[in-house]
Amino acid sequence: MDLVQQAGTYAGVAAFLGLAFLLPLYMSQSRDIRRLRRWSEHDPNAVEEAERATVASARAAQQAAVARATGAAEAARAEVRAAADMARTPAERVSADRPASARVTGERAAIEREPAWRRWLSRGPNARQLVWIVAAVFALGLVVAFVSLQIAGSGDDAGSAPEPTVEEGGVVKRDVEVAVLNGTAVAGLAAKVGDDVSTNGYELGAVTNSETPTEETFVMFERGHEEEAQAVADDLGLQDVSPIDSEAAGLAEGADVVVVAGEDRAQL
Repeated sequence: MDLVQQAGTYAGVAAFLGLAFLLPLYMSQSRDIRRLRRWSEHDPNAVEEAERATVASARAAQQAAVARATGAAEAARAEVRAAADMARTPAERVSADRPASARVTGERAAIEREPAWRRWLSRGPNARQLVWIVAAVFALGLVVAFVSLQIAGSGDDAGSAPEPTVEEGGVVKRDVEVAVLNGTAVAGLAAKVGDDVSTNGYELGAVTNSETPTEETFVMFERGHEEEAQAVADDLGLQDVSPIDSEAAGLAEGADVVVVAGEDRAQL
C-alpha cells in the first residue's frame, strides 16, 4: 500500500508540474491572440498566418508537456513495480505471472494445435484417401440397394399372401371343410356345387353321391359347427340347415359341413 501511495504521489506531482507549465503558455497565447487581433486591422492575412503559427506552436508545446508528464508518471510506476518485485520472493513472482497463452491471443493460437480434421479439410484428401472414399461410397450404395430390394421383396410377399376370408361372426372360411353330396340322378351336380363352395373361399372336402335322393338342397353340420354351416348356407343361398345324420357323416369323411344338392339345384 505504501508503494501504491508513493506512485500516486509521483503521478500527482508530475501532473501538477505539467499544468504549471501549461498555464504560462495559455496566458502567453491569449496575449498573442489579442495582439494579433489588433494587427488584423492593418494586415488580415498576416494575422491569420500568425494565429495558425501560434496555435501550432502552442499545440506542439502542449503535447510535449503532456508527453513529459506521462513519461514521468510511467517512470514512477515502473520504479514502484520494480521495488515491489524486488520485495517479493521468487516463488511469489512466479505464481503472479500469467502464462503466455493467457496474456497474448496470438501466442495462444500458436500454442494450441489445430485439429486434425480441420487440417485435412484445408489440404484436401490425397490420392489414396480419395480411392478409399470412392470405394466406401460404392459399398454403401450396394448395401442400400440390397436392403431396398429385400424390403421390396418382403412387401411383395406380404401383398401377395391371401388374407383369410372372414364372414360376420368370426368364421374363417379357409378353415371350414365342406363336403358335397349329390342327392339327384344328375351326373356332375356335386362337382358343380363343389365349385361354388370353393369360389366362396371354403375348403372343399369329399364330393360324392348321396344314397338318399332329395328334392331341395340343404346343409348339415357336425356338432359345434352350426355357425360355419349357416355361413355356407348364406353364401349358397340356402335356407335349410340341420345337424348331420349318420349316412351323411359316413360319406363326408370328417368334413365340418355337408351340402346335399337336390333337384332344385339341378334345375338351376
